[in-house]
Amino acid sequence: MKKLGLILISVLSLNFLNAQTQNDKGLYIDSEGNLFNGTIAKTENTVKTDFTVTEGVINGEATYYYASGNKMETGMFTNGQKDQKWTRFNENGTVSAIAFYNLGKKTGTWLVYDETGKKRFEMNYNNGEKTGTWTNWDENGAVASTKNYNPN
Repeated sequence: MKKLGLILISVLSLNFLNAQTQNDKGLYIDSEGNLFNGTIAKTENTVKTDFTVTEGVINGEATYYYASGNKMETGMFTNGQKDQKWTRFNENGTVSAIAFYNLGKKTGTWLVYDETGKKRFEMNYNNGEKTGTWTNWDENGAVASTKNYNPN
């Protein structure tokens, strides 16, 4: 039992010593101040996040989890910026939103669904700017409103 306690303390100490932090430039570094490469799992305000870091910058897939452990959101980062497709889920696992980014800027068609999975909003972006026709549907699936963001 004493040996098990020592092993547990050793493992916890190693995790603490190898913990990654961010420097004043926002880059992830290891305990020696070197730019970190690898996977980071952290919890902040009950939201757990898993993401990959390359040379101190978030790159690759990132996944966020509710306190329950259920998946909240997943998507890609490129050079520390949201990129490509992002999918958000409600607590019971139903898709609640789909969004697209191009190096941190909103792009493409974004969709928002209600708790039952019915489409409620469709929005369009181009290079971070609102564009096209945005549509809102009511709980019965009928168009509730539209707004046009095309330039005059």
